[in-house]
Amino acid sequence: MNSTNDDSSYSSDDSDVAFAHVDFDGVDFCDEDEVNNDEKIENDRHICEIVQVAPASVEKICTSVKDGANANDGFVTNKALVDACSNFMMGKESESPKSETSEPLKHITSELATLSYEKVRTAKIALDEEAKCAIKEEEHIMMNNCYLGEVEDGKEDENITSSAAASDIIRRIHESSKLLSQGKYVNILSGPTSVDLFPEKEETSEIVLTAAQKMRQCVLRYCTTVAKCVEVELFAVAALNLFIQLNYTGPSFFDSGVLRPGKEEKISDSMQSINPHPLFLSCLKHRRGRAEDGDDCDKNEENIHRDLDTSMDPTFRNAVHAELSVDGEWPCPVSKYPYLLLLARSILSTLADPNRPDWGQYCLEDIEDKVIIRKQNNGNFYEPPSALFVACAENLSCAPIWCARAIVAHSRLLQSDEPSVTLWRAAKKVFDVCLMKYCENVEKEEEHELACKILLEYGLAQHHFDREKKGKAYFWRALEHSNLNVEVTGAEGRRTKYQKKATAQIIVKAKPTKHLQEVNDSVNKENIGKQEVKLEEDTILLDRVKYVDDDDNVHFQLNILQQTVLLALCLDVKNDNPMDGLTAEQMGAYLERVLQQHDDWMVYATGLLERAWLESERNHTRERALLQLQALADQHTNRLTFTQSTFQAAVEDSAPPQERLRNIHYIVYPPRWGVLRDLAERYAKIGIVTSAAELFEEIELWDEVVECYRRAGKEKKAEEVVRKRLKEAETPRMWSALGDITSDISCYEKALELSNGKFSSAHVALGKYYADKGDLNKAVEQYKMAVHIKPLSPHVWFRLGTLSMRLEDWEMALQAFTEVVQQEPEEGDAWANVAAIHMHNKNPQEAYPALIESLKLNRNNWRVWISKLYTCMDLKKYDEAIQACLVLIDFKAKKNQSEGVPFLEEKVVKALVGGAIKRYNEANDSEDITAIESARRTLGRVRDMLATLRSSMKEPWLFEISAYFSECIGRADLAIDDLMKEYRSLLNFTGWETDSVMLQRVCRVISQMAELHLEENDTEHLKKFNFLVNGVVKRVKAAYFDPSKLPNDQLNQLQDVVDRINTK
Repeated sequence: MNSTNDDSSYSSDDSDVAFAHVDFDGVDFCDEDEVNNDEKIENDRHICEIVQVAPASVEKICTSVKDGANANDGFVTNKALVDACSNFMMGKESESPKSETSEPLKHITSELATLSYEKVRTAKIALDEEAKCAIKEEEHIMMNNCYLGEVEDGKEDENITSSAAASDIIRRIHESSKLLSQGKYVNILSGPTSVDLFPEKEETSEIVLTAAQKMRQCVLRYCTTVAKCVEVELFAVAALNLFIQLNYTGPSFFDSGVLRPGKEEKISDSMQSINPHPLFLSCLKHRRGRAEDGDDCDKNEENIHRDLDTSMDPTFRNAVHAELSVDGEWPCPVSKYPYLLLLARSILSTLADPNRPDWGQYCLEDIEDKVIIRKQNNGNFYEPPSALFVACAENLSCAPIWCARAIVAHSRLLQSDEPSVTLWRAAKKVFDVCLMKYCENVEKEEEHELACKILLEYGLAQHHFDREKKGKAYFWRALEHSNLNVEVTGAEGRRTKYQKKATAQIIVKAKPTKHLQEVNDSVNKENIGKQEVKLEEDTILLDRVKYVDDDDNVHFQLNILQQTVLLALCLDVKNDNPMDGLTAEQMGAYLERVLQQHDDWMVYATGLLERAWLESERNHTRERALLQLQALADQHTNRLTFTQSTFQAAVEDSAPPQERLRNIHYIVYPPRWGVLRDLAERYAKIGIVTSAAELFEEIELWDEVVECYRRAGKEKKAEEVVRKRLKEAETPRMWSALGDITSDISCYEKALELSNGKFSSAHVALGKYYADKGDLNKAVEQYKMAVHIKPLSPHVWFRLGTLSMRLEDWEMALQAFTEVVQQEPEEGDAWANVAAIHMHNKNPQEAYPALIESLKLNRNNWRVWISKLYTCMDLKKYDEAIQACLVLIDFKAKKNQSEGVPFLEEKVVKALVGGAIKRYNEANDSEDITAIESARRTLGRVRDMLATLRSSMKEPWLFEISAYFSECIGRADLAIDDLMKEYRSLLNFTGWETDSVMLQRVCRVISQMAELHLEENDTEHLKKFNFLVNGVVKRVKAAYFDPSKLPNDQLNQLQDVVDRINTK
């Protein structure tokens, strides 16, 4: 077989190599009559095990294993894998592979059951006057983010309501639009739309539907006209805005007054009736629904509402969280009214993409004419939309935009280390629709503004979902549509009050390219500026950098959208650079420019928040930074706090919800639990661990609570806190945290019970528990359930694959490691295990590409190099096998890597030399010039490899192989030298004279040297060799005191050599 390997890596000078066809009778490199090679390898090989290599991020499973498996050095070994290596001796012919290379994972598939649904397609419908009026009202309110200001509010009220043609639906739409612009979201959610959309009388059905599926069903049945679609869209946006108000922007929903510290906010009856709506009481297990079903709770109305907040009903909250869980990830347990997000997500997803199932059904592929989802064990339910509904929904202008916003909010609600891929796929699809609709062929000024907003939101979505480059390209595209010139440069200035010499400072110069029209806005900018916590008077720092050039101290007025673009560019600096001093300075320059104006409550708050993050790392500003973080966290409530100590600060100076929400989607502002977590982490960093623990406890981050109390010397306090909270309200995450503290598996089982089996972390914890106990079968079952709930968990798939290999379930192990490399292509250890499984299955052609991928990622793993060596020998890739040998020799020579690295085996080197020579002979017989040249280069590499081996090893078999190689290429002089070295190394063995095997080897070497000397016919050399042979005969005879025990056969062989020399 012709070599197709890269010859440039191991080129050699072949000018001194003369090839000849000489048999080397003493070495059985190609003896066809040799005993079965498989048996020989099994008997005489030094077993080099293929190992399952666990990455550093995965906990090492080091329990004892039957059949000789061990866990030395953190690796799990399995001798069963060794049997995969086939015969390397050249006497056994093997069919050459048809292809030298194959694509990684070409034949690796994970067999997963899927279901496919055909999409409903329909032609566009003609719009009547009602539909046109509804679409116009939708665009009017939605394109302005539900904020019209005092001037526009009610501007068209009289015309619409007095129109004779206005239907009840149009009046509802207008009323909802008006309420949205006033921030009265509860009024919409409890209004007539909810009564018609969610009738209290539930239809009987044999299929048990989730709340999300019921909501979708209601939307599909109610929306029979375009106007009704708009009505329902406004209803969903009200739910989304209320959720964001309560969890992100504030103010508190309960604005009737202020609360003293320690007092709870009392919920209103209107909020009671919509959390949830009556139709969903039973499926969400709300206490009202349970009371009606005759549970143990009191049916008396007063007792039903006796709690301060029914949203804290643990059973109800867990049911809502189970509905919102995606890919096995659980929502944040301290979020307020997650039912509102469930409502918004279900409705907006149905309106924006009617053919796509909800997020609870893992969507594998969404193509033009059908949707493919993963089949679930408990069954899949999908109600296709009617053609009429699809035709009506396609006329909605803003549904994709608001659907994308709801998806981003959903993703940010989940508490996970990695963003949900399921949600990202859904978000990307609707954002692609928005980009195509609003960001292509932009000409008009208002179109540029809308394109800027869409691009900005898409970039921020990529940031939230942690995509590559994190929205960088879209931030800069948004800048192009914003009519803004931005320059980052340097200027001399002073930072401190007593600084005399100006130093270089980074400055961001932002100038609008067009004159901004004056906007008659009702926003109280003075109150917005009160959010800032000022520096202490005795500090040496100036509030702003004072630049030497007066022109640098002058800043042009920017509109709010342009300010959000600057914040996005500041975020890009953070994403694109390491967090060092220079990055902080550049970010600070952007923030200083944004904070020159305070035109919007949340934009200004975002600037203050990001500045506080930077200032918390500096000694002179750390105190101000922590107070600023606390002040921003306090804005969500009406409680009297240190930073919000009066009624005026808590209520009167606070911006209304519609003002706070109008630009929230163009900035990165964390939820309240995110601000508190950030504050707690900074407290912990400077040693205020008890206060940090209290904050972590408030947002139920139990791992951090335990760590803080441990640092404070209060190890038992954490368990007490968790148990106390469990008595108040049970959540799966809290039970799982208790299990981590106590190592009690019943806690994890309780977490699974509360989550209806959807809390994947509990399955992972149970799997680890059983693996540590040595019950691998149970551990595998738990990991299988975990990956079924959350398929995108590469670390769990890796553990599953490792345990499956130990249980010798090779099919499951291959599927598991295949999932790992598909999700994390840079996981080199998983690629190595894929190769190990293929080697066990005696499939070197599939093992080879996996080994190549593994070595691309980690070239310092000698075990993988050994696997590659054996695989290349199987596939007759001799050049790459030589490369593997040289790498292993290099590893052995290095002291820090020498431990455990084995010497090259005799049979491998023999097979390599014999195979290279055989390839040359075959190429020479075929008279193929290309094949001959390739084979010559291979022989040159073999020669260099043998030279390298001889410099580090002095084994007799190495000199034997080297002599054979020299003889085959026509260098008899070198062959004699190698045989003499072999002879000397054999004589170094003590007692060789009386050892029949060693004596036989000595006699064979002498006979081979004799043949070469006789062919050379050099009298002087023959005389010296004669003395050598006689000396061997004398030493053998002297070693035996009893002449009858002399090895006469060997002595006769040596005497024949002497006689032939004397005759010559």
